[in-house]
Amino acid sequence: MAEPISALASPIFKLVVQKLALLIQDEIFTPAGFEKDVKTLQDKFMDIQKVIEDAEEIPRRSKVADLLEELKDAIYDAENILDMLSTEVLIWNEMRQVNTCPPVAPDWIFRLKNRSIVHGIHEIMERFDSIRSRFDSKKALLNLVGEDSVGKEKEKRGPARISSVMDLEVVGRVKEKREIIKMLKSSGNSVDGRVSVTTITGMGGIGKTVLARQVYHDRELDEFDIKSWISVSDSEGPINMSTIFDKIIDACAKAKKADKDSKLAGHCDVKIWISVTDREGPMNVSRSFENIIPAKDYIPGGSLESKLQHSVEGLKLLLVLDDVWTENLEDWKELEKGLLTAHNGTRVIVTGRSENVFGLSPQNVPIPHIPLGKLPHEECLKLFARNAIKGDESDLVNKDVKAIADGIVSKCDGLPLAVEVIGCLLRPQARHKWSGILNNDLAKVEEEYRDEKHRTLFVLRLSYFHLPPELKRCFSFCSIFPKGHEFDKDELVKLWMAHSLVQPSKLAETLEEKGRRCFDRLQELSFFQQQPESEKYRMHDYLHDLAELVSGKYSCIVKGENPSRIDPKTHHIALMCEKVEGASKSIMKCKKLRTILMPMSRNSLTDFGKTLGKMFQTLKYLRVLDLSSSSVAKLPKTLAELKLLHYLNLSRTKIKWLPNELCSLLNLQTLKLLDCPWLLGLPKGLSRLINLRHLEIEEAFWKYRCLRQPPNIGRLTSLQNLHKFCVGEAKKGFGIEQLKGMNDLEGSLHIMELNKAERAAEANLKNKPRVQVLELEWASETKREISQLKGKTPDEHDAEVLEDLEPHSSLTKLRVHRYCGKRTPSWLSRGKLQLLKTLILEGCQNLETLMLGRQENLEVICIKNMQKLRELPAQLECPLLHTLKIINCPDLIQLPQSIPKLRILKVKKCNSLKAIPSLSAIYSGTLVLVDNPVLEGFPGNYSVDFRDLGARIWRCMITNCPKIHGLPAKYYNSCRASMNRKLEIGECESIYFDPSEPLTQLAIDRCRSHTLLEAMNIISEYKFGITSDSVVSLHYLQSLSISNISDLISFPTKWEVQITSLYISACKDLEDLFDSEQSCKGSLPRLVNLCIRDCPKLSNFPEEGLPPKLELLVIQSCIRLESLGPPDTLKDLTSLADVCIVDCPKLQSFPAQGFPSSLQHLRIRDSPLLTEKVSKNEKGRGPDWPKIMNIPYLEIDEVRPSPAPVFASCSQSLTCFKGH
Repeated sequence: MAEPISALASPIFKLVVQKLALLIQDEIFTPAGFEKDVKTLQDKFMDIQKVIEDAEEIPRRSKVADLLEELKDAIYDAENILDMLSTEVLIWNEMRQVNTCPPVAPDWIFRLKNRSIVHGIHEIMERFDSIRSRFDSKKALLNLVGEDSVGKEKEKRGPARISSVMDLEVVGRVKEKREIIKMLKSSGNSVDGRVSVTTITGMGGIGKTVLARQVYHDRELDEFDIKSWISVSDSEGPINMSTIFDKIIDACAKAKKADKDSKLAGHCDVKIWISVTDREGPMNVSRSFENIIPAKDYIPGGSLESKLQHSVEGLKLLLVLDDVWTENLEDWKELEKGLLTAHNGTRVIVTGRSENVFGLSPQNVPIPHIPLGKLPHEECLKLFARNAIKGDESDLVNKDVKAIADGIVSKCDGLPLAVEVIGCLLRPQARHKWSGILNNDLAKVEEEYRDEKHRTLFVLRLSYFHLPPELKRCFSFCSIFPKGHEFDKDELVKLWMAHSLVQPSKLAETLEEKGRRCFDRLQELSFFQQQPESEKYRMHDYLHDLAELVSGKYSCIVKGENPSRIDPKTHHIALMCEKVEGASKSIMKCKKLRTILMPMSRNSLTDFGKTLGKMFQTLKYLRVLDLSSSSVAKLPKTLAELKLLHYLNLSRTKIKWLPNELCSLLNLQTLKLLDCPWLLGLPKGLSRLINLRHLEIEEAFWKYRCLRQPPNIGRLTSLQNLHKFCVGEAKKGFGIEQLKGMNDLEGSLHIMELNKAERAAEANLKNKPRVQVLELEWASETKREISQLKGKTPDEHDAEVLEDLEPHSSLTKLRVHRYCGKRTPSWLSRGKLQLLKTLILEGCQNLETLMLGRQENLEVICIKNMQKLRELPAQLECPLLHTLKIINCPDLIQLPQSIPKLRILKVKKCNSLKAIPSLSAIYSGTLVLVDNPVLEGFPGNYSVDFRDLGARIWRCMITNCPKIHGLPAKYYNSCRASMNRKLEIGECESIYFDPSEPLTQLAIDRCRSHTLLEAMNIISEYKFGITSDSVVSLHYLQSLSISNISDLISFPTKWEVQITSLYISACKDLEDLFDSEQSCKGSLPRLVNLCIRDCPKLSNFPEEGLPPKLELLVIQSCIRLESLGPPDTLKDLTSLADVCIVDCPKLQSFPAQGFPSSLQHLRIRDSPLLTEKVSKNEKGRGPDWPKIMNIPYLEIDEVRPSPAPVFASCSQSLTCFKGH
């Protein structure tokens, strides 16, 4: 017998009635003879509505559950028939629009073509009659007459919108929280060789995660270097420890980067909240010099355990492992071993339902254990009052509902989750109805359910019964996802839309807006909980159990290649197996299947084998098809059979071309093609997809692989994302007027080849309020077609086009490229774009004066390659402007005199500019001056304007500005707060900088060697950190980079400096790495990173060896280098972890004593003599093979393929040289 709750038919019934009403309105039905059939079906629906109301509201619903189940199946089948019919109408109307209908009796041909649908309608009506008859008979037997009015009363009520309670202070658990914090701060829990762990255990919904979250965010625990929260949720199978290891390593890497960034802004607290279900993409190695990762921060090769140990070494961590199900002590020991190198103050909190979570039972392991019992009645009453009436217990008394509240809370049996959900449920209800819920619904709890789980489920399902139909449908669908799944709101809404689960209830409301409203309502009712510090949401396990109970037989998760029996009536299937071919036979028996989803990210590709073609032929009612992360490279032609398909996901596949059959799927709303590197284009018939709303493709596709959008794209009036529109011939469907009706576009829009635009005003940009970023681009002068200008000069044509392309006032970013007009458009000069934050003008060759008007929110201005630009307004009316970049404007003579909030100023290749704005307001900013031949210096009196500048600028770069001979005398002043500064000096004979500034990075490029010697003198003179004037010195310098110093013969070592990184590049006269004044071991005692590149005269390394703490050694393009020094030169470097040698053709061998055991990664490229010493030959390996054979990861020509791990330190160090 069917479970009564899963048999509820009213949610889907109301949806089908709405569809039927819309279908009747179509004019094709009368001449085609469908009008009578459809109206008869509508009458049957009205009759069956009374059956549903009676059956679902009777006290003994279980007695008619089977009939309700049968009725629900019939309603679903009716929906399929109606959707098929509306699709055929859609296709027929499209054929009539393009004049491809048969010329004779087209409407009767339509009926003949769809006679199977007519037969289906008649069959549905017969099933309805049969069900109605049997229900009436059973109703009479059960003596249930007279209860018809209950359903009508139910229809009148529904929960009103309520505010979220998720972020309020937690009720209760004060004692437990204090106890845990005390244990975490105590040093008594620390034992050498063991990691301090505290477990929080208790039944589901008791508040374990909430308590752990409160502890995690408590200010008393800000002493930890890194806080990391990992949601494990491994109830679906054995715990994957390698995934947890990866996530901790990733959290440490993110936290270190966040810590570095936050220190620049003066913040130190670092928290990372992640889930082991996430899959991060490949690391994006930065190419900027300032982001070089010190050797101490890179992750070496070796086992996952060694990587974890390296990542956490010396760090004081607070690690929370939430919702752990395993009871295997060996899993904990494995994790504990990986954390042993962390600071002794590291603490771990584990939450789980079992007292023996991770095998850490207090009977077996002497650790702190916090068992959570039921919440006391008084605390539950507080929680109930807060959710039900937004007040406290006294308000319950005042509202005369205290007694009822006591009874309701008692029935919740001390379970906070049940109290919260019931409270949210009752908030919109009239107070007099509370007693009915207490006496009728909750009274059954103790009678029918003895175990806690089912008691809790019964309480929770009351909240489901009181949801409006559309929320019931949306919640039920979520059962297709596995427990612990992290929901993306927008993605879930698209799936709801694909199944028509949400319908707009307001005139101007979009489907997406309605879907987000439904999601927010469910979140407010605690059906979803937002992950802290994340945009993802999760559903409590008990609520997931409820969703499974509600969905019943209609949802199924397939976990293996040969799944157990799948109900043929299943509608939704989630594939969580790597090979689908074995399960395909069972899947294809589900003729009514609507969803194939792959909700879990995975490393390997799901293999569908040869089943797709047959599946598409069989499963004609599919609305959602997710083939992401699969081996699919080509779609079969049978794709055209999926006429009801609304959602197609091909992301992360090897697909190259989309077949033309795709364009016949007129119902398609969402097409996802993210991360498809082989995709070369879009089908020309894409404009047929008139219901397409979301075309999701990464920007790189539009930029590099798709030269032009498909023709007649303007037919897609519901499309919301079109990154690029390339203007072309209007007759071929590429005219700019195609954009006229596309008013739902949002995000970014890049319009190219505007030189071909005619009647640009028809683009109607003013009516596109959701477009936030707009790029307007003309072709270069050499590619312009003068014939299209119709007697106008290029500047007149461009000025007219730009004037007509006035965007909506909500625009936040504007980029104009290669505009040839001489004037600023009026909508910009009059300040109409009041929300504009970023303005980029590039290659606007004829513009001489930039007029902006008052821009209240403008923050960034970037001007580049504007050959005739002479001036910016002397008084710029942009009160929030903080970034100004001017590049290659040779005629520019005037910048604004003062920009109060300026933080970043970059001026490059401005041949006529003599002065820059006052920088007195710069704070934690950047000053870059490059290739400005007449720039004479800084405005005003140095002692006045620059009194505080040293305390504000953390990066200063001055290159090839010959008339600037020194920084202001007061450039640097006392500042102990900021310790992250960078100074770059280039192409300057002599430039003064004060040693009192706390620089961390110094770069000297294209200078003479005496400039370096001056710098070394300064560094050495102030090496002790505090001078007699009590100012911070260059003792804090961490990185020194020298490049293109032609007369440098050797790096000076007569001074002791404290730098940790030394980069030497393109010093053509460098013969010896270090001079002979003293040993580099004494002059560079803290050096960790040493990188040498493109030094053609360097032949040998120093005899005395290298600095003792070296961890990273990079040697590249040193074509005369023959030796790395004495036999023990590398063996004695006990911290050395990473060695990269590239393009050293004369380097003959590795040092005789080999490498230290600490070395994890060795990379040899384009160095044939070295490669020969370790390569295979007829006698085996070369003579140097024993020196390297035990190194975990080798990257050597013809020895081993490149390993999977990315060695950021080496890679970035090599990359950084490319810019010098």
